[in-house]
Amino acid sequence: MIRFWKIWTVLVLMILATALGYYWGAVDFMINNDFTYLSFVNIAILYGFTVSVLYQAYNKNFEGSDNQWFLSDAVLSIGMVGTLSGFLVVLYSTFQGLDPSNTDSMRTAIETLASGMGTALLTSLVGLIASLIMKYQLVTLES
Repeated sequence: MIRFWKIWTVLVLMILATALGYYWGAVDFMINNDFTYLSFVNIAILYGFTVSVLYQAYNKNFEGSDNQWFLSDAVLSIGMVGTLSGFLVVLYSTFQGLDPSNTDSMRTAIETLASGMGTALLTSLVGLIASLIMKYQLVTLES
């Protein structure tokens, strides 16, 4: 039953972190800086996964499946897709029609560059954190 309580604690900490993130504006930050919304996909997968593993621990089924391990790696891949999407935005939209002598053109290019890089880094960060939490839950379940 200790495995159940460890995973339950992780779920409570996730809910607390989500509430604090909402209170401090992290959700608005993610909405404004992740135009792909893949960070939210990863968070939804993380919550669903956690509830699934919690139910599994409650029923004393202590074997992680290959699908669960795959899913814990898939959130990393989803984060990387967001990273590549952010980089593609930077490369294809920033430098088209750029006039180095026009300050407004340069300002717009820098804003697009910052937005694309923000998406790239944000989706990678959320994917890494989600993967770590999911793998911790699986190791806790199986050990």
